[in-house]
Order: sequence, then C-alpha cells, then structure tokens
Amino acid sequence: MNKKIIGIIMGIAAAALIAVGVIRAMGSGGSAVSVEVFKIDKGDLSSYISADGVIEEVEKSEVYFDTPLKVAKVMIEEGQRVKKGERLLELDMDALGSQLETLKINRSTQQISLDSKALDAEVQRAENNLKAAERYYNDAKKTYEDNKALYEAHAISKAELDMSEKAFIDAESGISGLKNARLAYNAAIESRSNTKKSTEESIKVTDIQIADLEKKINDINALCLASMDGVIASVSIQEGAFTSSMQPAYKIIDPEKLQIRARINEYDVKSVAPGQDVRITGDAIDKGIEVTGSVKSISPVAVTTMTANGNETVVEILISVDGAGNVLKPGLNVTCDIAVIDKSGILLAPMEAITPDKDDNMMVFVVDEDTNRITQRTVSVGINSDMNVEILEGLSEGEIVVLDPQPSYSDGMSVKIKK
Repeated sequence: MNKKIIGIIMGIAAAALIAVGVIRAMGSGGSAVSVEVFKIDKGDLSSYISADGVIEEVEKSEVYFDTPLKVAKVMIEEGQRVKKGERLLELDMDALGSQLETLKINRSTQQISLDSKALDAEVQRAENNLKAAERYYNDAKKTYEDNKALYEAHAISKAELDMSEKAFIDAESGISGLKNARLAYNAAIESRSNTKKSTEESIKVTDIQIADLEKKINDINALCLASMDGVIASVSIQEGAFTSSMQPAYKIIDPEKLQIRARINEYDVKSVAPGQDVRITGDAIDKGIEVTGSVKSISPVAVTTMTANGNETVVEILISVDGAGNVLKPGLNVTCDIAVIDKSGILLAPMEAITPDKDDNMMVFVVDEDTNRITQRTVSVGINSDMNVEILEGLSEGEIVVLDPQPSYSDGMSVKIKK
C-alpha cells in the first residue's frame, strides 16, 4: 500500500475521532446518521512534480574568429532573419592572401631547385675524374710491373724502376690518385642525395603550410556566411574594428526550436522518465496561454548545489518545448510541472472515502440506496493524487460511498444522505 495514501487517510481518520461521541449518541437513539456521499465514477488522474528551469536554444551558431582581422562591412543586426549561406559580413583578407602567395612562390623556387641538373653535373664531373684516375692507375701499375721484370733482367737501371714505382704509388694514393677520386665521387653522390632529400622535405613542409593557410582562408570565408536559417541573436563586431577571439562575432538561433534545462530534486528523480508531459508556466507567459512540452532526457549523474537551506543534490533534465512560437525566449526562467502520473478513464474515489483498518487494509462504506444502510467493503487502490485515488478492485462505477467515515460506523447502520 502506498505510504502516502495511508498517511493522508490516517490524518483524515484521526481528525474524525472528535465526532465519535456525537455519532454514537445519535446511533443509540435509533435515528439514521446523516452522511455525505460520493458516486463512484470514471475520470482522469494526474500528479505533478515541479522544477524550475531556463529556456535555451536547441540549434544555435556562435561564430568566433581566431585570427584578428579588420571588419570591412557588417550586413546584419540583432533580430534580423537570415537564410543559410547568406553573406553576413566582409573581412579584410589581403594579409592572408599575401602570405599564401609568398608560400606558393617559395614552393615554386624549391621545385626549381629540385629539378636542377647542377647536382647531376657535379656527380658527372666526379665520375669522369674517377674514370681518368682508374686509367692512370692501371697504366702506372702496368708500367711498374713491366719495369720490375726489365730491372731483374738488367735491362733498366734502379733509378728507372724507382721512378715507375713512385708514379704507381702516386696514381693510387696521391692528391689526384684513385683513392681520392673515388672518395670525391662518393661524396658527390651523397651530396646530391642529401640535397634532393632536403629539398623534397622542404617542399612537403611548404605544401602543408599552403594547405593549412588555404583551409584557414576558406574557413574564415565560410564563417562570414550564415550556417543555418534563423535569427541574429547578437552582433559584437563593427566596421573598421578587428575581430576578437574572446567573444563571438555574432550568434544565430532558431527561435522555433527551444528546450528547457531544469533541475529536479534527487527524491523526485525516480518518478521522472523521458516522454512525460510537461506544463510550462512563468512570469513571461500570460495565464491564458498554454505552453507544453515533454521530458527529453535525464542526466546520468547528480550534482550538489549550494542553496539558502544548505547543500541540495539535484539531477539535470532537458525538456523539449512544443510549439512555443513567440511566447518563449532563450534565457527566460520558467516553472515546469512534470506529469509523473497521468491516467484517463480510470475508476476514482475521493481520498476521504477510504480508511485503513488495523491491518492497513483499505476500507470503504458502501450505501445501499434501497435500504439506506451501509456495508463495509475492502478495496484495492492504485495511483493517487492529493484528492483522489484509483480503485483497482472492490467498487464498481455508480456505487455510492460514504465520505469521512467515522470509527463508530458499522455494517447495517442506517444512514441519511445529505442533499
């Protein structure tokens, strides 16, 4: 049994004890007890949880410029309606255009250097020198070996042999010898490879810089166009001044698509679920205007906030707004009544018709209109509001029950229904 229902009913029962003596005296005299009654009928039952919230935009576009640029022309003002793709302002882009042109010139120069045949010519010269050194070396080697044979045959002098040996040594290790020629050739090959690689890397860096700057220019141009249909909510730039990254240059909102960011107490969150209907009221909403919505989402986390009464744990919820039109505006404070219970066409009885017995069973007194006598009956109840409770079992539509039953009432007692 719902403890809230029991508490309310016990309160009603306790208040009624005052009249017990009077009722008993009337009953002992044999006269019928005068009672108020209620005819059981079907109806609607709703219960609400209230939460304060703030109106905000669902769709908005806040535009920031990271690069300070001079504003050449402003074509918008607050409250103006704009279409997606419409130009809203013009900026001085000459400096960025010059930077881009400089990078492209550097890129062209680097490519020319990469395509140059100067390094190939250096390698070719070193290769030619190496081939000449190899020929000279081979010739000197053959001459020296031939002279050794001639010397052994006593055909030439020792001086001639020594001269050919020196020429052979110089051909291999001298300044213009084979070893140095080979080193020079390898160095030319390596230099060409390193220079080419370095130039290629420089071109890659320049290409990245060009791409980044082109994207930046395109992005800035795009920011000068409306990104959505809507209304200009604010403009913080003026012609002749420079853009700032500290605040949005302008803001576009869709006033037809709004939502409410509200907070509910942790004790109420268990009763709230997405899809529940919401009534929206506030100081800015005329009493004759009905604004409704529904619970859109519930935050997965709770937060603790400071209030005048101390710390309070709350859960944030988002509420979608149905057809707000020109009634609601972003930033307004509103009160949201969330229908946590909402049933239609259910059997209802007043809370004051029900009283618990000693075992907490819910009891009512049903009036027999033919005999004007009452019978106590057990009922099963469902959801409740402050005034009414849903009857699940024990009563039928059209039956009459006693309101504010007293402890002295009993089965078969005669009653007189108050008109």
